[in-house]
Amino acid sequence: MKKGVDAPLVPIVFLLVGIVGMVMAVTSGEWTNYLFPIVLFLFAGMYLYTSLWGKYKLIKRVVGEMQLDGHERVLDLGTGHGAFLLEIARQLRVPGKVTGLDIWNRGDQSGNAVEETQRNIDQAGVHDVSELVTGNMTQLPFADNCFDYVVASLAIHNVKPKASRQQAIVEAYRVLKPNGQLIILDIEHVGEYRRKLEQLGVKKISVQHAGLNGMYALLSTRILKAKK
Repeated sequence: MKKGVDAPLVPIVFLLVGIVGMVMAVTSGEWTNYLFPIVLFLFAGMYLYTSLWGKYKLIKRVVGEMQLDGHERVLDLGTGHGAFLLEIARQLRVPGKVTGLDIWNRGDQSGNAVEETQRNIDQAGVHDVSELVTGNMTQLPFADNCFDYVVASLAIHNVKPKASRQQAIVEAYRVLKPNGQLIILDIEHVGEYRRKLEQLGVKKISVQHAGLNGMYALLSTRILKAKK
């Protein structure tokens, strides 16, 4: 499976600034000046680990907790290279289906393209229970009440401004079936998502920290689950 680095400019900045800091530390001859670049290198390492390995372990755990029976219809918002989609698809069988929706922005994830994700689907052998759609999560091209689950991993925080993020939450809620579940993994705005869902009348909402596999340097992934 081809993977992509989430927000690839972030670890690049960590590494470049760290290299500059290391050069300055060597020039200065003061050992304390090595601390700043070392911290930046650690941040870059943590970020890359989570983006390329930790996130996948986290998603596998979350999908396991969904306890899918195999016939569900699932929507994956901001699917990217298909980390969530593929893990879900492995649990499904026809007529179950997982739909991955994205605008395929390479700034959000390196190498983000519908062709790459389709290749991942084909290589995993789950094309019969998977489909990809190009679309905006603020205007979902689906009818009301048609998905058993709507999931999103590190995607909704990329939607700007705040009003558009809230509209994405409204749309996710709209396409959920009654008793359907919304699952969001994100590093920002999780409190905002929760408040919007409460405004929509959702009573059962839980939020928990994802742990080490969800750490992007100092940013911690949180898991929001809400039942319609």
